[in-house]
Amino acid sequence: MASLMRDRKRGKARESIDEANIHLLQHHQPHHNSQHCTLPCSHPYPHQPTCKTLVPTPYTHPKISPQLSPTAPYPVQAHPRPEWTRWWHPLTAITPSDLSLRLTRMSATPSRLPTVVYCCLLLVWSLLVAPCAAFCPSNCTCDTKALVVMCAPSNIDVLPITFFPALQRLTMYGTEIHILNDYSFFYYQDLRLANLSNNMIMQVSPETFKNQQRLEELHLAKNNIANITTDTFFGLDNLIVLSLRGNIIESVEAGVFAHLQLLEDLDLSENQIHTIEDEAMAGLSNLRVLHLHSNRLHTVPASNLELVPDLAELSLGGNEAMEMRGSAFRALRTLKDLDLSGTIIEGGLVLESFRGLSSLKKLNLEGCGLTSIPSIPLSVLRQLEELHIGQNLFVTLPKHAFRGNRNLRYLFVSKCPYLVHLETNVFENNLNIKEVIITENPELTYIAPGALRSLPELRLLDLNNNNLQHISQYSASWTEIKEWHLEGNPVSCNCSSAWLRTLLLAPNTTNSSVVCASPPRLAGTPLNETQLSDLACGLDSTAQGAIIGVVVCVLVVVIAAIVLVLLYRHHNSCVHRLVKGLRGRQRGDGGTTDLPYTYPYIYHPAYTNTSKAVPVTEL
Repeated sequence: MASLMRDRKRGKARESIDEANIHLLQHHQPHHNSQHCTLPCSHPYPHQPTCKTLVPTPYTHPKISPQLSPTAPYPVQAHPRPEWTRWWHPLTAITPSDLSLRLTRMSATPSRLPTVVYCCLLLVWSLLVAPCAAFCPSNCTCDTKALVVMCAPSNIDVLPITFFPALQRLTMYGTEIHILNDYSFFYYQDLRLANLSNNMIMQVSPETFKNQQRLEELHLAKNNIANITTDTFFGLDNLIVLSLRGNIIESVEAGVFAHLQLLEDLDLSENQIHTIEDEAMAGLSNLRVLHLHSNRLHTVPASNLELVPDLAELSLGGNEAMEMRGSAFRALRTLKDLDLSGTIIEGGLVLESFRGLSSLKKLNLEGCGLTSIPSIPLSVLRQLEELHIGQNLFVTLPKHAFRGNRNLRYLFVSKCPYLVHLETNVFENNLNIKEVIITENPELTYIAPGALRSLPELRLLDLNNNNLQHISQYSASWTEIKEWHLEGNPVSCNCSSAWLRTLLLAPNTTNSSVVCASPPRLAGTPLNETQLSDLACGLDSTAQGAIIGVVVCVLVVVIAAIVLVLLYRHHNSCVHRLVKGLRGRQRGDGGTTDLPYTYPYIYHPAYTNTSKAVPVTEL
């Protein structure tokens, strides 16, 4: 009976303690400060203490409704804790400023633990409350004012939950994070940017971002993500930029981006995508930029392109060989930039290849296996301003190659292994062109006179690292071009280069230097450092022999022609005199005087008109 009475007294004492605690919590709840520990009970990374390792989760009395402290990212749980945790309640529910009041109350109230032990634990907890409010791991930089966290490479293998809840910009790279689950971002609902590129992420669980309605940029580039589903991006209602570049995605299923109504920039490049299902781009009505380069696509995803009619930039370069026979881009009337570089175009380009691209301003056809300039397919691109057409297999830039592109401003022709020469008037119809870059073509030896002339807007001409030995003074309007470059060409420094030397020595010139490759005595010498006497305008022995041979042949032909003309004009008198001379020689030799018959009615000079006629009867 005595023991029963003691138990009742102890129960009443505990109830009085709970009522006092409830009153104290209700009194101090609105005044909680940032020193209150709000860490969820999980391990953010190895060997680091959390609230779970420090103290159990705070106990809240059932009579108190859950409330959020200023720094707590989630409501305090309202269900009762086991009996053994009740003694922690006074420690976790108050701040260090309440210690004196609490100690006074506890001194008059019996407790399960000795008072000394209780005070020691309370003191330790007061020292740990403030630091655990927003813990910044090593190798991370945390800016509480700008609400930015950046973590360098480390052995972190889960997304830490110890950052401040109001975090807005999170960047982590070089970590060992493998999985993103539905709790990874649960505590950071104010995020605007999350950059988790260059990690080891293999899986993104469904509804991982269900609470990230404010997230605008999500970068998951260069991870090991293999699959994305229709629920992967659920909750990202305000996402604008999504990068999945450099993963191992093989296919894109229908409706996978249906939740991204505001998405403008989607990067799926450098994956292993070989299949894009119909309706995969459904819901992306605001998409402006789509990167699909460096995948394994065999065809242009025309049906999906019709779902993004406002697309401004499209990249399909670096894929498998493609055929472009139909009007695959007919729906993209607002497209400004098209990149097909590195994709072999089977069968070449035809007139319908670019049909519909009425607004295209930039086109990249580098490394597409073209054997000739596609003048006809390019002619439909009336607004084209920038063209990259290097690394192809054509031999020449023909006359009027870009006759249909009157708005062309920038041309890049580089690294063409078989390009030999530029014909006259290549840019005759491109009077608005401003920059011409023709570089690193190992077989380019000749630029015809007039090839680059009559271009009033030309301000940059780059002919670096070709195989030009002789550069014609009339191939371009050199004095009118603001900047031109000829480095890396094996220029022959002779009399034909004297004009170029004079141009290089002009005051205020900003153009590059030209180094002589021949003759041997001038090899390696900058042309502008040579003397005019060094540029012997005389010809070398080979050229001299050739010219002498030509001159001799011409003289022989001229002399022969003159002789023939004179003989033709005076052949009668010449023949007559020749015959007379022969007759005279024959008489002098005592020969007969028989005269051959020459012409009718012409008598031999030996018989004159004064000779007496001889009657026939006397003969």
